[in-house]
Amino acid sequence: MLGRARGFVTGRPTSQKVGGGVAAALLASAPFGGLAGVPDPGPEPITAGKAIMVGPYKVVVDKVVELPDLKPAVSPSPRQRVIVLDTHVTLTGDRPEYAGTLTNNVAVSGGGVKTVERPRLYFVEDSTAMTSFNPGLTYRLALTYVTSGPWQGDAVTVTSNLVEFREEDKQTLDPDAWVARDEVQWQGTLPLVRRP
Repeated sequence: MLGRARGFVTGRPTSQKVGGGVAAALLASAPFGGLAGVPDPGPEPITAGKAIMVGPYKVVVDKVVELPDLKPAVSPSPRQRVIVLDTHVTLTGDRPEYAGTLTNNVAVSGGGVKTVERPRLYFVEDSTAMTSFNPGLTYRLALTYVTSGPWQGDAVTVTSNLVEFREEDKQTLDPDAWVARDEVQWQGTLPLVRRP
């Protein structure tokens, strides 16, 4: 029996022998993940001073700062703190967009505390609220998060969801909209600057 099998294998063309060898190697490595698919590459890195895209917005996070307040715009309780992403934001599209597309899709985490309200955007120069963007303009903005207490540690993890343009959807009355996916597209750990 072994002689017949050996004769069958030696009589096969080289391409079939190689293919059989590869198949045998894959089957042998299957218990160790040999047949597993290629893993997803994971989120792209966020670094200070480097632009990322959040839907139609080009966002550059220059630094992350912890403050007791950002008066008159943000006045948390005495035990709470404000985490500020000091950013430059440009709307790259060709139509005005609401700020919610940005604020709803950028989050901070770590530090042993929670954010206690939705993030908000303010102009750095005068602390007035930013609610909508005009295309082609770059704004220096404070993206603010009120936290339940002082941040623990010297770094903040910043994440951004994947936001895609939906031209038309039969299930909604809101065509031509930017829609967030439940998937982190960008993530990075940035140093925290504390200000009294």
